[in-house]
Amino acid sequence: MDPIDEAILACLRRNARTPATKISRQVNLSVSSVLERIHRMELQGIITRYTVVVDQAQLGRPLTLLMGVSMEHPRYHEAFKQAILQEPDVLRCEYLTGQLDFILRVSVSSHAHLQALHQRISRMPGVASLTSYYVLETVKDL
Repeated sequence: MDPIDEAILACLRRNARTPATKISRQVNLSVSSVLERIHRMELQGIITRYTVVVDQAQLGRPLTLLMGVSMEHPRYHEAFKQAILQEPDVLRCEYLTGQLDFILRVSVSSHAHLQALHQRISRMPGVASLTSYYVLETVKDL
């Protein structure tokens, strides 16, 4: 990775659909060199996928929360991971060190929707505690 690769990544982070011609002008390289560098970063596993950033509020899900989950015992972790994969309201799940075992990013349409999700997660085997934190504003999201 050199500064040019980092500049290419910055362009792709802002918009993964940015044409190579536009990136080439921004980083002052030929289009073929930009495409070669992107391909190399894909092969090296630096770029793992291309995705879409969705405005959840526009989809009728204006409430975003972080949920901290503590488990009774590590033996429940794998089952919890599998269960959380089936929860469509959970946008992201991170396995942690420290006081919490998992942190979830969730998006819901209403307080009633949140309450139902909270109850489903609280009842999962091994969940010792669940704490919710409302996201007031996302300041940075790469």
